[in-house]
Amino acid sequence: MKRILIFVLIICVSLVVTFAVFWFNTQPVWLVNKTVEKETLNNLPVKNKAIIEFIEAKGPALAPTYKAAVCTEFVIKVIDNVKSLTKAEKNDIRIITNSELDSLIEADSPIIKGVQTALVKGEKGIEIKESADVLPGDFVQFWNVFQGKAYGHCGIILDIDPNKTLTLYSSHPFTGGYGKQEYLWPEKIYFVRLK
Repeated sequence: MKRILIFVLIICVSLVVTFAVFWFNTQPVWLVNKTVEKETLNNLPVKNKAIIEFIEAKGPALAPTYKAAVCTEFVIKVIDNVKSLTKAEKNDIRIITNSELDSLIEADSPIIKGVQTALVKGEKGIEIKESADVLPGDFVQFWNVFQGKAYGHCGIILDIDPNKTLTLYSSHPFTGGYGKQEYLWPEKIYFVRLK
């Protein structure tokens, strides 16, 4: 009987550890309730400031539920408020492909860069190569691969601690739609700023 209890305990601990590793590699670590500091907001590029103010005012209406607006649709709605997107640009943000995502991610294919590809290709955005240059109001697409499965997410930067964490305005199942989520630094990350 004692061996069975020990075996069950080991299985339970293994499941908890596996779930924790999965969660930290694929999901928000924290939900946050902060805003961009006023001084920072006033020193942002004009479009970044407009994006932040729009999201703070309309975020919950843009994604009242996750089903109503997944992360890509939330990003599209935010960009469309500032600069109209073509159908092709919207599809680039949606990352519509029949190819295997993990292969595309490994190859750094433009397809998996989503919002970055859409805005740069459409000459509406500037690729940001250094995370230290990222500002609130910039857009991001990121990916983690966990046990052979790709997990991606996109949103708008609220805050960033390069190579440690990023905090986004986005739509996510964990927040049931619009919310502010903090993530650990992902494996692959692509930033872009509206021109």
